[in-house]
Amino acid sequence: MNDINYHATPGFSFRFMVLVLGALLLMAIDNRNAAALAPVRTIATMMVYPLLTSVDFPQRVYQRSSGFFSAQSQLSEENLTLKQQVQVYSAQQQEMNVVTAENQRLRAMLNAASRPDYTFSMGEILKVAQDPVRGLVTLNKGSRDGVKESQVVLDGKNIYGQVVTVTPFDSTVMQLIDRDHSIPVQNQRTGERGLANGYGRGTSMEIKNLAPLSTVKEGDVFVSSGLGGLFPAGFEVAKVFKVEFKQGNMTILAMPLVDYESVREVLLAWKKDGDDASSTTVLPSEPPKETK
Repeated sequence: MNDINYHATPGFSFRFMVLVLGALLLMAIDNRNAAALAPVRTIATMMVYPLLTSVDFPQRVYQRSSGFFSAQSQLSEENLTLKQQVQVYSAQQQEMNVVTAENQRLRAMLNAASRPDYTFSMGEILKVAQDPVRGLVTLNKGSRDGVKESQVVLDGKNIYGQVVTVTPFDSTVMQLIDRDHSIPVQNQRTGERGLANGYGRGTSMEIKNLAPLSTVKEGDVFVSSGLGGLFPAGFEVAKVFKVEFKQGNMTILAMPLVDYESVREVLLAWKKDGDDASSTTVLPSEPPKETK
């Protein structure tokens, strides 16, 4: 077969270069008289645009391809990490099933009531109250999603708060740090029971109603005790950072284990047995009260 000449003729190349140079000259003149040469500038720009595009094309192709392969590499690494986590969680779930079965047998032997199971759903925080002493946020889940007042809200293994008001499309959650909130807690190390009271955003919680001879110390972690039937037992609430004695009175300050300023998604918990959390009895506390 005869070779096909794909190269442009000298005359064509010369004419193209003349057009380009002319367009550049007109654009330079246009800087001095923009209003009068606006149509000429438009035509010149249209003529030069293919040249500019062809020059920039390799760079754009490189950037897009490098970004694509970089994203693919990152996705592969994340996928591998997630697969490893799934395997670990599967093994932990199997071990938990064995412990749960043993626990049920022991409770049956002791004729003790079984602990309720929970189902969970993710909720997103839409709005945060601006009052510095209140801990109120609005979620994107409402009564149409099955949300009820006094429903427990979690942040992983920590208790976040409870639902206080519900509309069909959203709900308001009171955080544990709210000045009007308290939760029954238990010292994970000693088993001592008390109440953790909130005092507003950005502040610590105070542990009250402990025994006079309490042995609580810095570093102790308080978890939900389950008393009152509202909050499930065993979820972490706060960690003690200060124990102070003044005039025979003991003040215990603890830092909440939820980072309320950074959390954007929370877990709504439902009891599988169908018990309504709103039917539970409110535990008295002074001065804060557990809102139902």
